[in-house]
Amino acid sequence: MYRPAVVERKDVEAALQARHELGPEYDDQIVDALAEKIEKRLDERMQAKAPGRPQHLDLRLPLGSMALGVGVTAVATSNAHGAGGVIIAIVAWIAIGVVNIVYAARR
Repeated sequence: MYRPAVVERKDVEAALQARHELGPEYDDQIVDALAEKIEKRLDERMQAKAPGRPQHLDLRLPLGSMALGVGVTAVATSNAHGAGGVIIAIVAWIAIGVVNIVYAARR
């Protein structure tokens, strides 16, 4: 897959030519203009990758929820005999699922 350069050679050459023509007293302005162009292209790339969505996947909440769910299920089914323990476990898993869905929707 071809990815265009953040800074094209012609941009750097133009900055060097401007510095040559204007002299060292304009170095700050030339560097600022080139940096602004680089930042703009990087922003465009980031927006094209995933507008509004983070690129990393945070698994702490889902894995922690599963561990909590297993623990709750074990306690609920060992202490409450019959259908009561199963109902408690189901309610706990539904609550854990709702928390995960709300968290994912907010991101």
